[in-house]
Formats: sequence, structure tokens, C-alpha cells
Amino acid sequence: MMSGFGLGDSNGSTKPVRIVVVGEKETRKTSLIMAAVTDHYYPEPNIPPLLPYTKLPSEYCSEDVPVTLIDTSSRPEDKRDVIREVKEADAIVLTFAIDRQETLDRLSEYWLPLFRQLEVRVPIVVACYSVIKNEHNPVNIEEITLPIRQQCQEIEICIEWSAPWLSDISWLAQAVFVQAQISAMYPIGPLYDQVTNSLKPRCVAALKRIFELYARNNDYILSDDGLSDMNVRSFGIPLMPSRSRELIKSVQELCPLGVKGNGLTIDGFLVLITNLIKDRKLRTLWTILRTLGYNNDLRLVHEMIPYSSFKRMPDQSVELTDEAIGSLKRAYHRFDNLGPQMMESLFETAPESPWNGAPYMDATEKTSNGGLSLEAFLSLWSLMTLLDPARSLEYFICICHPDDPSSAVHVTRRRELDRKEQISVRKVVQCFVFGPKNAGKSALLNGFIGRPYDDDNRDGLGEERYAVNMVGNSGVTGGTKKTLVMKEIQYQEDGFLLSDEALASCDVAVFVYDSSDESSWKRAIDMVSEVATISEDAGFVFPCLMVAAKMDLGSFPMAIQESTRATQDIGIEAPIPISSKLGNFDNLFHKILTAAEHPHLCIPKIESKRKGSSS
Repeated sequence: MMSGFGLGDSNGSTKPVRIVVVGEKETRKTSLIMAAVTDHYYPEPNIPPLLPYTKLPSEYCSEDVPVTLIDTSSRPEDKRDVIREVKEADAIVLTFAIDRQETLDRLSEYWLPLFRQLEVRVPIVVACYSVIKNEHNPVNIEEITLPIRQQCQEIEICIEWSAPWLSDISWLAQAVFVQAQISAMYPIGPLYDQVTNSLKPRCVAALKRIFELYARNNDYILSDDGLSDMNVRSFGIPLMPSRSRELIKSVQELCPLGVKGNGLTIDGFLVLITNLIKDRKLRTLWTILRTLGYNNDLRLVHEMIPYSSFKRMPDQSVELTDEAIGSLKRAYHRFDNLGPQMMESLFETAPESPWNGAPYMDATEKTSNGGLSLEAFLSLWSLMTLLDPARSLEYFICICHPDDPSSAVHVTRRRELDRKEQISVRKVVQCFVFGPKNAGKSALLNGFIGRPYDDDNRDGLGEERYAVNMVGNSGVTGGTKKTLVMKEIQYQEDGFLLSDEALASCDVAVFVYDSSDESSWKRAIDMVSEVATISEDAGFVFPCLMVAAKMDLGSFPMAIQESTRATQDIGIEAPIPISSKLGNFDNLFHKILTAAEHPHLCIPKIESKRKGSSS
């Protein structure tokens, strides 16, 4: 059997398909199912109120994939059952009656908003019914359903299943469910915007990655050999040279700039794929995408991510390897200046930029043109690897195309072993920043990443925030820079709501207080006691430092004597004086790294206070 680029069949999923039929009362939901499975049309009196789960006959099932048809009730009291079925659907058939305008209106007024509310994003086939087809005054189904198709990208196709003769209704009903099954297995929705007639951004990103995989060794021109290699991997057979030339010629006729020499440029490749979609050869395209590791959301499947490479205990962390950092540097240097537009280009083979939202968007300072320096770029990648190694590896695979993705990360030694050995060689250090409201935590994080001081103090407000930067280090790693992650911890009415897992991820904690305010100092020292107690109870202790912020305002009376005595009593160093306003941080960030390198030191000696304990 000939295969590939629309020439034949391909293997799809064997997962059973659930098709749920929904719609208003008297839109022939049950009749549609019965007509499809029995080859007969039943008059209304002979139709039961609700069918049990019904199997579509195997002769109508594409690729022998089992299909279950699920009827639903239109009664308001059965809404909960309908919602349950819709949530479990692989495809939805949405019905309306062509001679009842209100049933069409309900699609946009009720059903489509309901699907959005339920976050149901499966292919939808709209089935329009009329008892007798009017040949003298035909209704244009595409025209009357255009508004709802523009409203809902999940609608794959609208089908009318009426006919001049009732004997034809059965095969039309079967066509509805065959189309629904094909749409579930090979959906057009994630690939193509049928309103603008253009590929969707995430589809373009996946195709650009695939193009690079087969064209990067040929100056980014997809040659006959590249097309053939892609066909072999996707369909198991090479592409005949004559077929390859035919494809390239068809692209050249539509897009002269899409062909260079004897191969396709990226624009030409996108034209080729667009033609596959327009010809409804979705099975071919989905086979290529799935072979190259994509799921229906056009994200890499779990099997592509080497989860075993970052399996870890709570007090271990995940870091990029030197090999991965080298690959990322090469990716960065492909662009002269990583401004906002270049950032989009860097991630053009990934689903989207991974850093457009929290916690990454505000974690580094941008350059004057809104871009990222190399250090900021690598810092953000280290932060993503620390917080979400699966996401980090997914994007690394998309932009760096590694032969062995598992070589991109490694898991650090457990911190309890670091304490036993009295040394830590982690290259990425996470520091939790505690402190009372208005102590200067946010100003500290801003100063850490080089942002100017802002008198508009928003300290202690909002969600937890990260700041990340590279810091020169002269400790055990021999002068190489380390990545320091500062995490501002928000204090809640019930205290610090930190799970054991969160505590385990902390390498160092700093407690910031306003040195001009005695109450701020007292609250900070209480926080040291509170955090040290819960961390000891959880079994994850860590070095702690105190930071006397706002030194430009002067200290409260007896501040130095009181703070020195209190820190000596609990076995940690005296507070480190800083002024974020003056940009004076007294080597604080180096001291944090030094504390992290010696995880057995600066641990507060505070007796645990367990409520209800007895001697």
C-alpha cells in the first residue's frame, strides 16, 4: 500500500472513540443513532425516549477502531448526566432541526458556551435534520451555520442528514458518525483556522521543528532525501523521487519562493502541509506529527520526555548539564540580539514562549530593548529546570534537537548527604526570602536583578515571586558563576503555609527586616523561630541569614547590640546590613552562596515547640 503525503493509509490510534450526541428536544438525536446502526428510519412513535450506549457497526468504523454512540436526554433534570457524558466525549455531535430556528439559536446561546465553561475541547460535528429535503428551495447548510462556525473553532464540519427519500437517511446518518470518528482521531481544530484559512501558531511551531530535523544538515533546505527520510520514519517506506519532484513542483506553482534549488524552504514546506489540510488528508499529517512525538494538543507526548532522568527525592534538585548549557548558548547566539522579536524566533519551534507568564515573566530584568542578556536567558532556563524539569526538557527538545534529551539534566545530591559531607556543589541555589510586610523584600529582589529602586513599596503584597540571576562565586566550584534563585515568601494570616516538599527545596533562607523599625526586627526574629521549628519538624533544615534592610534610614536604638545578641543565641551570623535604595548589598548574594556551600552551618538552634507535647 502506498503511504505518505496523502498517497495512502496510515496507522491511527486504536483507542475506542466515544461520540456523544447532544441537542434540543425533537432534533432527532435518538433517530440519528438508530438510523446509523439499523439501516432503517423509524417514525417518531417508535423511537424510545433514550437509547443505551450503542456500538456503531464495525463496517462503518474507520481503521477498525471501536465507536460507542451515546444518546443524551433533553430534560432539564438530566443536565448533570449530559455534562458527565460531554466531559468524557472524544467527539460531540450537536443536533438542530432546520425547520426550527430556535434549535439553531440554542447552539450559540447555550450549547457552545456550556462546552467552553466545561473546558471541553473536542471536535464537534453539527448535524442538521429536516424530514423531507426541499429540492426546489434548498437550504445552504454552510451559509446558515457560518456564524456558529466562526464562534467555535472546534466545529469540524456541518452535515445535513435529510434526503428526498427516507431510504437514504441511514447512510447519511452513518456519514455523520464516521466524520465524527475521523474528527476525533485526526482533528483539524488544532491544526487549522477554518475562518482565516491559515495554520494555527502551535501547528506552525511543530512543523518548523519537523522541518529543522530533516533540513538542518542541508542548509535548512528540505531536499528529496529529507522528504524521503521523513516518509520512511512516518510511514515505513521511502518517497519515490518522482513523487518528491511532483510535490516540490506543486509548491513552486503556488509559492515560487517556497522552492530553492531542488528543495523546499520552510515557507514551501508550510504550503505543502496547508495543501494536505485543504485536501482533507488529515490522517497523513497527523501520522507525521505523532511519529515525531506530538499529541493532539501539539505538545510533545510524555514518552518524549525522559522523566526518569529527573526522578528525585524532595531535597534534591534538577540542574542543566554543561552539555545542555552549551547547546542553549549556541541557540542564543544564532540571533544577534535577543530582543522580543528574536525571542519569538528562538522559540518558533516550540509551542510558545515558556516565559510569558508567572513566575518567569518578572524574574529577570530586560535589556534596554526589552530583550534578554545571555546570563538572563540561561538564568531563566535554570529556573524553569528547577521548578518544572519536564517543561524545561520539552522546550529544550524543541529548540535544540538533542540526540539524547536525558543528557540535558542531572539530579543533585541529597541535601542531607551534603550536610553530612559538610559541602554542597550545587550550581543552582534556591534562597527563600522571609520577612514582615514593608521590610524591603521586594526591593531586595529588584536590586538583585538590577532594577532601579522604587519608593512605591509593594512589599508583602501579591503572590510569591521569583528573581534569578548569575552571581560570581569564589567558593568550592572554583570561581565559576552560580545561578541564584530568590523566592519571596508571602506571610498569610495562618503563618507561612509551606508544605514539607516546599521546605525541602530551600537551600538557604534569609529573613529581611526594616532596621529602622524595632517591631519589624522582633517580627523577623519570631519568623526565624517559626520557620526553623517547622523545617526541623519536617526533617529539612537549612542555613539561615538575617538581613538588616533600609540602613539608609538609620537603626532603631540598641539595634546592633540586640540583633547581635539574638543571633548569637540561636547560632547564626549577625545581620547583614543593606540599603536597596543606595544599591549597597554588602556582598549579600555571595554570602548566600557561601552559606549554601556549607549546609551544616548557620542552622538556628531553636527548641521545637510542639503543641500538646508533654515531658
